[in-house]
Amino acid sequence: MGHSYRFLCRQCGFVLPLYEGYAFMVHNLRADEFLAGASVASLHYKTLGKMNELLADYPDLWLHVEYQVYRCRLCQKVSDRLFVQLTDGEKVLHQTRFKCSSCRVRLKHTNIHRLKHAVCPRCGSAEFKKEKELVLWG
Repeated sequence: MGHSYRFLCRQCGFVLPLYEGYAFMVHNLRADEFLAGASVASLHYKTLGKMNELLADYPDLWLHVEYQVYRCRLCQKVSDRLFVQLTDGEKVLHQTRFKCSSCRVRLKHTNIHRLKHAVCPRCGSAEFKKEKELVLWG
């Protein structure tokens, strides 16, 4: 299941939709089955390389993909990213990590329901607030 949210800057009017969840995406699928499918192009080339590398040692590799919301701890900008986790049964072998495109520090996964403020990516105002939930998809 997934959600989409709309953030609005009260200063400049900039609107940013953010997505969270796995609906309509790969969710708990064997990595070899995923690589045989057509949706391979949706993942970053480094993630695909890591998946192929791990498949050599872990033939029972599982893939979990979902959108997650992140916020930079320095500049407070929010964004959604496609999070990928590779597991062998219970053990996590790889998961994606993200850096802020402005500050180059590691982004922190955030709970969008607890998110009280963020900074507008266009004008830098702190008047960037979650306006409403747009769609529940699943």
